[in-house]
Amino acid sequence: MGCVFEVGGETVWSPASRVGETYLALAEGLAGLVGVPTGFTAMAADFHEVDIVRFQAFTEHVFREYFRSGHELRRMMVDGVLRPSVVMLTRGGARIEPETEEQRVYLAEAEKLSGRMPV
Repeated sequence: MGCVFEVGGETVWSPASRVGETYLALAEGLAGLVGVPTGFTAMAADFHEVDIVRFQAFTEHVFREYFRSGHELRRMMVDGVLRPSVVMLTRGGARIEPETEEQRVYLAEAEKLSGRMPV
């Protein structure tokens, strides 16, 4: 059994149930901390519609917060949500525009995760 995330009827990620549940819990917790909703709507316990506009706003906000922080441990914790979010955002037809070389490298590295994120 798995968990499905869809954008406009297209699956952008279909992780194992526990992986999906973990990601959702972390993303929703982070959304509460930064004050920006994720854009996820639960259609069933294991099926989530992703509002790509809201999800892009969430992912961009988390991305900017990540690079504003100089705290290594905080960055490590945020990274667990941010990298899969970048992949789902790209698969959903949106992107984050990097402002620095460090950001460009991060986004390229995050995209490498795509091969390990089943659809």
